[in-house]
Amino acid sequence: MTTRYPQAMRAPSRLLRSSLRAISVLAALLGPVVAAQAATHVVCAEDGKQSDCQFRGGSGIQQAVDAAADGDTIQLRAGRYTASAFKDVPYKIHTIRGFVLIEGKNLTLLGEPGAILDGATGTPTTAIVVHRAQVNIEELAIDGFRFAEEEDEIYEGHGIFAIDSRVQLSNVTISRFQKMGLTGRGDTIIDARNVRILDGHVAIWLHESAYLRLTNSLVRGNDGSAIAAYDRSVAHATNCVFDGNLDDGLYTEHEAAMYVTNSLLLRNKPYAVRALDRSRIWLAHSALFGNQANTKTKKRALIQRGPNVIEMDPRVDGQYRLQPDSPLIDRGDPDVRGNAGETVQAGLR
Repeated sequence: MTTRYPQAMRAPSRLLRSSLRAISVLAALLGPVVAAQAATHVVCAEDGKQSDCQFRGGSGIQQAVDAAADGDTIQLRAGRYTASAFKDVPYKIHTIRGFVLIEGKNLTLLGEPGAILDGATGTPTTAIVVHRAQVNIEELAIDGFRFAEEEDEIYEGHGIFAIDSRVQLSNVTISRFQKMGLTGRGDTIIDARNVRILDGHVAIWLHESAYLRLTNSLVRGNDGSAIAAYDRSVAHATNCVFDGNLDDGLYTEHEAAMYVTNSLLLRNKPYAVRALDRSRIWLAHSALFGNQANTKTKKRALIQRGPNVIEMDPRVDGQYRLQPDSPLIDRGDPDVRGNAGETVQAGLR
């Protein structure tokens, strides 16, 4: 049988075919040129023994960022990097003080195993400030960032602080921070996969119209909220674990919204899920277990439970993966699929 298409869907005209061929040729010519322009800037720790170092020490990271062009990669060799200088970014009434500032560029910050931004010594700063930029951060540990003064208008002690930016995170650990681990402000979009945010204050902090997509990530042992969302911010969390956080697991205020599926909320205080004002939280295919209390709403807020939300031991192993006798087995979100098209179970992958 011959398939007939509407006129708009039929084969392109000769002129259009010629134009497409010209575009293809041009892309082929420009592609290698663009690729050739991208550079890798290698940074080594102060005591690093590698032979390919272009920049050294904590200050060398900022030097590499400043030297980089759009599309470049900043490669951090194994070692500890501490701040001896900083750059300030004003935002509303605050000044964000950055150990590393990426501003107005499209860059990749790539660590190798053992690359650590260490805030426990040196100048009090925020580890990475991303301002009106597009940044991909991979394979990096951020540890121990602290503030000089707890209550002032200088923002130190944060992990990653993004303002009006696009940020991708993969295999990043943020730990022992005194303020917020991962922050989205303004018109920021954060796509975070395989992230660990541990033993700090507020793990994830969203304001204004920031958006977060969090996948296969662990938020554990923080003395603030796992995710705190305000204003009109939105968070989607899939296959995440929120364990042992001490000022709510998930918290929304104003008109913020969260959508959480295939996830575990364990041992959080005082609530696993709390929504205030006109905010909304939707939860499905997940477990609430061991929390001081599971849910709390106030005013016109709404917490909506979708299918397969259990309030019992989800039976997971030490890596937060479901054991064979888990009550969540075969109750995974049908819209969450693995590489082979299979339904993904709750918990970490």
